[in-house]
Formats: sequence, structure tokens, C-alpha cells
Amino acid sequence: MLLIFIYMISDFLKIYKLRDLTQFSHCEDEAEGRASPEPDLILRDYQMEVAKPALNGENIIICLPTGSGKTRVAVYITKDHLDKKKKASEPGKVIVLVNKVPLVEQHLRKEFNPFLKRWYQVIGLSGDSELKISFPEVVKRNDVIICTAQILENSLLNATEEDEGVHLSDFSLMIIDECHHTQKEGVYNNIMRRYLKDKIKNRKQAKENKPLIPQPQILGLTASPGVGGAKSRPKAEEHILKICANLDACRIMTVTEHASQLKNQVKDPFKKTVIADDKRRDPFRERIIEIMQDIQKYCQLYPKSEFGSQPYEQWVIREERRAAKEEKRKERVCAEHLKKYNDALQINDTIRMVDAYNHLNNFYKELKRKKTAGSDDDEEPLVSKKDETDEFLMGLFHEKKKQLKELARKPEYDNEKLMKLRNTLMEEFTKTEESRGIIFTKTRQSALALYHWIMDNPKFEEVGIKAHYLIGAGHNSETKPMTQNEQREVIDKFRGGSINLLIATTVAEEGLDIKECNIVIRYGLVTNEIAMVQARGRARADESTYALVASSGSGAVEREDVNIFRENMMYKAIQRVQEMPPEEYLNKIQDFQLQSIVEKRMKAKRDQRKTYKKNPSLITFLCKNCHKVICSGEDIRVIENMHHVSVKKDFQHLYHIRENRTLQDKHADYQTNVEIICKDCGQPWGNMMVYRGLDLPCLKIRNFVVVFEDKKTTKEIFKKWGELPITFPNLDYAAHCPSSDED
Repeated sequence: MLLIFIYMISDFLKIYKLRDLTQFSHCEDEAEGRASPEPDLILRDYQMEVAKPALNGENIIICLPTGSGKTRVAVYITKDHLDKKKKASEPGKVIVLVNKVPLVEQHLRKEFNPFLKRWYQVIGLSGDSELKISFPEVVKRNDVIICTAQILENSLLNATEEDEGVHLSDFSLMIIDECHHTQKEGVYNNIMRRYLKDKIKNRKQAKENKPLIPQPQILGLTASPGVGGAKSRPKAEEHILKICANLDACRIMTVTEHASQLKNQVKDPFKKTVIADDKRRDPFRERIIEIMQDIQKYCQLYPKSEFGSQPYEQWVIREERRAAKEEKRKERVCAEHLKKYNDALQINDTIRMVDAYNHLNNFYKELKRKKTAGSDDDEEPLVSKKDETDEFLMGLFHEKKKQLKELARKPEYDNEKLMKLRNTLMEEFTKTEESRGIIFTKTRQSALALYHWIMDNPKFEEVGIKAHYLIGAGHNSETKPMTQNEQREVIDKFRGGSINLLIATTVAEEGLDIKECNIVIRYGLVTNEIAMVQARGRARADESTYALVASSGSGAVEREDVNIFRENMMYKAIQRVQEMPPEEYLNKIQDFQLQSIVEKRMKAKRDQRKTYKKNPSLITFLCKNCHKVICSGEDIRVIENMHHVSVKKDFQHLYHIRENRTLQDKHADYQTNVEIICKDCGQPWGNMMVYRGLDLPCLKIRNFVVVFEDKKTTKEIFKKWGELPITFPNLDYAAHCPSSDED
């Protein structure tokens, strides 16, 4: 008997060892830093407390602080859900929706794959994934799909009842990460409105004894649902209830029973506020304001807003649009230049004088280059309409250029806020050897400028700072964006420690999981209470610091106080919602759900009326700068529901082409590195697009004045094509493909 037992033990050890080696070969990458190649999926008491209703199949929102393991709870619920489905021989499929591309790989690699891959097929995909099969096929082949919400929304839009596309009924559990975004016209809410429509339809089906549409269980995850700008307790409660209604949640879960365990797990960082004196003399700013006053006097435009402020920026944008519509070129061009000078004031206030100077210098260099577009020797300008306004504005800058350049180099006038930021960084990075931090700043431009400021200062390198910037991937900015691969590489290096300071825009506020981060600085950036909680939550290491660096007159400190007040109000509102009698809660939720669907229906009707009330032949496009007629609405065609191209005959005689250095700098993967500009005045119109071998001028609507020839001729400026109340036909490729005698 003893001998048999020894043999059994021996066989068991062999099998266990073999299984361990096999598992290790598969997940060496995914299980980075884990003690075991196949980690145990165990929840702490506080995690189990909030997970219980979801384990019983209820729709819930889990509200846990950043760093407390929300994603681990979601993985546990996912496995439990799929195990139960398998045991009951029922179809089970889970979709995990995220709102930012880096989160797809993070969730896949750090959480879902290591814990689930032994039993289930797990895949992650985002807009930049290169898939050889369609999304419906991906859904069929896998048990857990982690993707950006837009991928699911696009697939739902394309699916019809006859089509074998993706439907919400294909999933048995839907997990929505950062679910506080499930509101208004956000992509999460568009998906959930479909769910709510099916739910209302099912009520009707049930009354008529007809089969019901299968619906997924919903699990929402958030660190902070916020209060939606509420100033009173009832409004804060209403906001929480609306989020619950949008997610069809039976309840919102927070930790109460095991609060002390949660507090030990998630320690609040030490908070400090560093105030810079903004009353120092700033001759660089004074010179910029003098130039702006000269321009205002020249074009007779006098705002009531303060120079360098947000209201001034809004005023000048309004003036530019008004002047473009009224064909007042002098005012329009002056407003455009005033906007650039106002930008320079804002840059000067945030970063260095030299960054503000470079912003202006690059603008005027580019303007000069436009005037020589298309010429072989870049000496003789080909654009014919260079008038006295251009001469005045360019002359004014070049007259003051030398003085501005000299002032920008004088250290005695350096930005006081930068001095405070430098002191804060030096202090924090000399506390411990393994410091790791994030600076949050408002714009891509300021993120890049702060990065260059750090790289230019050898003192930072001496204390061990290895910095890099992390900015968005969108192409809607003057600043070169990061590709998603570049973002991923920077985040990985930050996790690994070869980078220990990130200078980031809000792209890094949500979801970035770096446990070792012990310094978070918000540099003159204060938004709402959700962003404050998210940013503060990036500081996860023991004895972390959360600092706000701002100038005394900016109002940032006051807004931070308001955010703390709103955060406290949010927790009280959540508690009040949790204590509501079930019947009252249910009635309110159902009212908000009906309201949401009705609002969407009414909006769809308004959009439809808007779309069909205009005829493309009734509109004309004018160059925004010189008001030359460019084409009619009848000449516009659409490619892939996105790109608007002109198919007007002889259209090429109206423009010049020139290399678009911005796009070349971006290393864009699509073929649009040639910009088209007006032959008369040099105003950019868009880019040349190569589509299936065809060269087509792809227009940006913001560069044109749109004239509506109806009963009363009206002129409008639009930022996006989607704002124009007209549906343009798709490009008929065959009709525009040049015929060949050889064919």
C-alpha cells in the first residue's frame, strides 16, 4: 500500500513539473515580475465585498480607488461567469471595453491573459491592431475580447438582422472600464442605449409571450463617477443615478465592511501646493502685448478680455470666423495673428520665453514659406495676393524679432513657476534612489517644451532624472502626435525604470498602472474632480507625493479646493443612492433610461431633418482667405464615410501643391504628405490623398467659407464636415478611374 502511494506521489510530481514547465514557456512575457508563471486568482476581502452581487449575476458598478485592484476583481468575475456558463452548458462570452488604446494591452498582458489563458481564449485588439480576420470572426473564436469601445460600436453600426455581424446578444457579460464616461453622446453610452432599447423591447415581448433577446450582464468599473459639475447634493445624487441608469446597474458598490483593509492597501499620497509669485516683471510679455495692441489698432478690433487669457482666445476665434463670413480679409488675418500672439503669452506663462518666441518665429517662417510655394528656387513667390495687411503684420514681427529673441535669453526674467517645478523635482528625486514620477500638463506643446527644458538642464541628470513625454495619438494638433506604438514603448520603459519621469497630457490620467510611481505633479493644470482623483491615483508607492504647482493669480488653487469639495459631495451622494429604498431607486432609474432613449430619438430626428433640408447643389465653397469660389457642393464626394474629396473638373488649376512638413515629421503611414494651397493667396485647403491609385484633393472644411444659396444667402464656417447639414454621395471609383487604351 505504501509502495503504491509513493508511486502516485512520484507520478503527481512529474505531471506537476511538466505542467509548470509548459505553462512557463507560454507566459514568460505576460507574467512579468510574478513569482509564479500561473498566478493564483484570489481576491482580498474588500474586493470580494464589492464583487458579490456581480457573482450572483446582477448588473453593478464597482467604485474602488485607483490602485485597489478593480481589474483583478473584473478578471475574477469573468472567470466565475465563464465557469458557471460552461458547467450549465450555456454559451458564455465576455467583452471588456476600454476608452484608451494603451489599456487594451495593459489589461491583456497584466491581468486577463495570465489568469485566464489556461482555460479560455483571450484576445486584445484596438484600432491599430493588424487583424487578418474580421471582428465578428474574432468574437466567434475567443471567449474574452478586450477592445476599445469604438471597435464594438463600429461593428454594431454595421450589423443588420440578416448580417452575420456582431450584436450585443453575442455576449453574456460586458465589462465597461472607466464607466463614468457612460453619459451624453459618448461611445459607451451609445452602446448602452442599444442595450436599453433591447431591454424595453423585451418587456413588450414578455407580455406577448414572444422569445426574448439575450442580453449581457453589465459590470461597470470606476475610481470616481464624479458629480457632473453639480453644486448641490440633490444634483450630485441625480448625476450618480443617471450613471447607474445608463449602465442599467442594480446598485453601485463601494467598500464599507472592509474599509480598514482597503485603507491599508491604498494609501493616500502626501499632498502639497507650491505657489509661484506671478507679480515679477516680465518684459517679454510686455513686448508681446505692445505688438498685439498695434495689431488691434491697425484693424480696429478692441476686446474686453485680458491679453493671454482663455476669454481673449475665444473672442479672437469668434472675430476670425465673423470676418471670414463677411469677407473682411484685413480683420480675419489680423485675428489669426492675434491668436498666435495670445498662444505665445500662454506658453510664456507656462513654460519658457524661448518656447513662446519659437512658436511665433516658426509661424512667421511658415508664412514666408507659403508665399514661395511651388517655385523651383524658393525665391520668387507664386501666390499673387500679398496685400498691405500681410506686409504690415510680417513687418511688425520682423521689426520686434531681435528684441524678443534677446529678452527670451535673459535668465533673470525666467518663469517663476518653472523655478518652483525645478525645486519640487529636485527635492522629490533626491529623497529616494528609486523615484518615479509623472508631471501632468495641459497641452501637447507644453509637454514637449517641459521635456526639452529638462533635457537642457544637466542638474536634472545629476539627480538621476530620465525623462520622456507621453502625448495623444490624434492628428488634430500643430504638435507632432505620438503613434500608439511610441506610446506603448514609453509606458513599457517607464514600468521598467529606464524612464523615471513622464511629462504627460491627460492621456495618462486614466488607467495607467504603475505601482512604483511615487511623485505626481499637476503643473498649472486643474480640471474636474474626476481628473483630480485619477491623477492623484497615479501616485501608488509608499510615502508618495501629490503636488500642485501653480501661479498665485491663476485660480488653480481655488479650483483644486472646489474639486476636493465635489469629491466629498460625490461620496455622500453615492451613500445616499445606496441607502435609497429599492422601489424608489428602480423608479428613478427607469425614468432616466426612458429619458435617455427619447433624447437620442429626438436628436436623430433633428439630425435627419438637418441632413435632408439642404441640397448639395445649393452650397458653394469659398477660399477662407481670398474668397475665391472653389467648388460647389455637387463636386464633393466621400471616401469611407470620412474623407471629403473634390471631383470638380480642372480643379487642379486652382491650387498649388507643396510638401507638408508637419505630416512628414509625423511619419504618417498614409499617403498624404503633399498639401494643397490656394494658387492666389496661399491659404491651405487640405492634402492630396492617394486612394486606390487615384490622386484626389482631400479638403478640410475649416479652411473654407460655405455659402448657402437659399431664400436668404447665408455664410457659415464649420470646424468639421459632420457639422454641415448635408449628406454627400460616396465616391464612385469606376466613374473617376482613368480609362486605359491597353485595357
